[in-house]
Amino acid sequence: MSKSKCIHYNPRYGWDLNDDAHLEMWLFAKAQRRQVTILSYGCDLDHHTIKKIVRHYLTTEKPDAAEDTLEIRYDTYDANSNLHTENQYYFETYFISENTLAAFVQALHRLPGTHIRCEFNVRGHFEVNLNGVEFSTRVLKALDFPSMYKEDLIGRYLLFIDTESPDNEMIRHKIHLLPKELQSLSLPLDSSLLQRERLVKDWITAILRYEV
Repeated sequence: MSKSKCIHYNPRYGWDLNDDAHLEMWLFAKAQRRQVTILSYGCDLDHHTIKKIVRHYLTTEKPDAAEDTLEIRYDTYDANSNLHTENQYYFETYFISENTLAAFVQALHRLPGTHIRCEFNVRGHFEVNLNGVEFSTRVLKALDFPSMYKEDLIGRYLLFIDTESPDNEMIRHKIHLLPKELQSLSLPLDSSLLQRERLVKDWITAILRYEV
């Protein structure tokens, strides 16, 4: 949104948003609430049943304009690299109702692993260099983290060892043999770049040192 189109100066109280800017921001916020990524992660996931659940509940066919239609992405990460298929579902966008989403998530929760909501379209990589070796991690922004309050904490970064860097091969193959707390890393959103780099380096160092 550009400054000239979206704000104006009010002599009584200063700068304010134009009416159309309020509407644009409301529509943007509404769209964000209608989009979500569901992530299943863990060790030795039941991929056969997951595939059947996806086929049963998710569809890529966009329906006629419906108020309760959600845009869904689905992603998986298996700590066991022998069972993991990279991007098996992620690049598809599915269109389902809120009730269907609830049934889909409920079906997933009957299976092994952790199944959580993540922010739609927030998925990338974070790289670190350890003694001249390049390691990469997959990063998602998780939304389901219970807090001490009734509401959930909105947002944590969730990191996994991926295959983006060739050097990851020295650790990716043994992730499923590690303790659960080393199979992924959770970071607060307000951590600085230097803090994230230090914590990721500490995590990868612990993985390298762990004897299996």
